[in-house]
Amino acid sequence: MKLLLTAFLVIIATFQPAISQINSESLTLAQYKTGDAGNFTLRNAREPYNNWSINLLFSDNGFGLGATIYKYFGQDVSGFTSIFFSGAKDEREFETTDIFGNTYTPYKVNRLFMIPLNIGLQFRLFREDVTDELRPFVNAGVTPTAIIYTPYSESFFSSFGHAKAKYTVGGFAGLGMDYLTSKRSSLSLNIRYYYLHIFGKGIESLQSREKNFFGGLFFVFSYNFMKMPGN
Repeated sequence: MKLLLTAFLVIIATFQPAISQINSESLTLAQYKTGDAGNFTLRNAREPYNNWSINLLFSDNGFGLGATIYKYFGQDVSGFTSIFFSGAKDEREFETTDIFGNTYTPYKVNRLFMIPLNIGLQFRLFREDVTDELRPFVNAGVTPTAIIYTPYSESFFSSFGHAKAKYTVGGFAGLGMDYLTSKRSSLSLNIRYYYLHIFGKGIESLQSREKNFFGGLFFVFSYNFMKMPGN
């Protein structure tokens, strides 16, 4: 958890310069109301929405990458589908170093990886109470997931030739914030809790210790590519 919190603070520090400045193209509700946004008026004002994004995620399982596609249903509701690839590990494992400077994990049997496919809905909150650049939201959905495991006795890349997988279906719920940097892009932080459990026989990460639960708290950072409705 200390490593997770450290990574969280590093990402926040990285995003801070971008968040501290509003791009000159940024569109606000005030601009819509005053007509400063060009052809937009209050009657037919349109706002950009998330079209797709690239994602960086951190959890106690490790870190990963992903991509998300959004479907616009209305000003406050979007559907989305995303796929992530992340490392996973048993919370009881630890790395050590031998006399030659090589790192290894004692009693480790398999390397673990997660590939969750997230399908969900996202709801924007407090539209009338915050500026248009800040968009708090909640989301929830289901997540069919493949858990891939490879033998630790093999080198990292060659071990994928012996890869096996187990499959499960879980769910997630989260809350977060979009920050519009322009009408073409935005940044997001989403904190989600995943429930991912393999029912029946688990996967042996450490010798004689099966791992069944792969969920927990995830921090998802996103760079979003925006689109206008109707375009």
